[in-house]
Amino acid sequence: MDAPLLIFSNTKKDSDLLYLIGTHVPDNIAIVFDGRESIALVSALEINRLKNTSKINKFVSWDIVKSSLQSAKNTDFDILRRFLQDLKLKAICVKQDFPIYLADQLRSANFEIIVAGFSILPQRLIKSDGEISEIRHTIDIVRQTFAQVENILSAASINGKNELVFEDEILTSERLRAMMETFCYQLGAIADDTIVACGIAACDPHNLGYGPLKANKFILIDFFPHLKTSGYYADVSRTFIKGKPTKEQTNLYNAVKTTHDTAIDMAYGGVQGKDIMVRTFEYFESKGYKSSNTTNPPHGMFHSLGHGFGLDIHEPPRIGMCDDMLQAGMVVTIEPGLYYQSIGGVRIEDDILVGNQSSKILTQIPHNWVIE
Repeated sequence: MDAPLLIFSNTKKDSDLLYLIGTHVPDNIAIVFDGRESIALVSALEINRLKNTSKINKFVSWDIVKSSLQSAKNTDFDILRRFLQDLKLKAICVKQDFPIYLADQLRSANFEIIVAGFSILPQRLIKSDGEISEIRHTIDIVRQTFAQVENILSAASINGKNELVFEDEILTSERLRAMMETFCYQLGAIADDTIVACGIAACDPHNLGYGPLKANKFILIDFFPHLKTSGYYADVSRTFIKGKPTKEQTNLYNAVKTTHDTAIDMAYGGVQGKDIMVRTFEYFESKGYKSSNTTNPPHGMFHSLGHGFGLDIHEPPRIGMCDDMLQAGMVVTIEPGLYYQSIGGVRIEDDILVGNQSSKILTQIPHNWVIE
């Protein structure tokens, strides 16, 4: 960094702030980070708690700074200005989402404002042992939730309309999603916007899914909860069929699973994501699965092969047609998919810890895709 980083936000909005603090803070606070140590401007409501639970090195009381200004009309800017002046700072680095009004006012007070070129703190790219432990905790919740999904699908019957019925009620996307998210919450994680998409809906990768789940159709589930406590994510997709798959469905699933396994074997430190992506496209083409993201609707594989994650569900690197390079210690997803309206959509996603010469699959979750 060319100057100390200033963040003014709360941990619900800013994952870099959560990373630096190590615990949740619901109200806006200011933090200055020079690459080694952090100094936080915190209200009396939080200061004692954070002294005992956070990773912050030094605290300054928001209330003391405010009272030192001897005015009842002090704004956030007035307090921040005094805080920065007391630290004898003349230049500060801010992220691209720093409040414009505060940046303009700080410039008018003769502070040099440098807009950072990074989207997250660079040190977040490589996960510590503690972070990996938190991610494993989330993954275990995902594992238990998918086991519940398999139990529900296995217990479901099929009515005369080819709809799944569970405990005498139609099993809809909405109902299964609610059961998954409730179960996950009880285990200590929060899941939002879980994808449970069946049939044609599964051909739209971000379609949440709607209506009755059908037998003999692909049911694509993309599940990405984060821990209530630390905020660390997991991100796993599985595709199921309740009933008997056709040869066409089996070939499609097997093609995705083959590229999934090959991509994991190729993913290790020093490899560019686009090299894995090219291999994936080559294999799909060799099996007759062509892709286009410009047709309406798009078909084949028309999203990247994976991404980093941690305190955000999407973090660098991107495993796609770009120059991002994998490094040992990164945690990334591998998630190939194929989508054709005439067959359905298949996506298989696992989380891996990148190593120097190979990678470790963190999501030891079964791929039992056919549920009878």
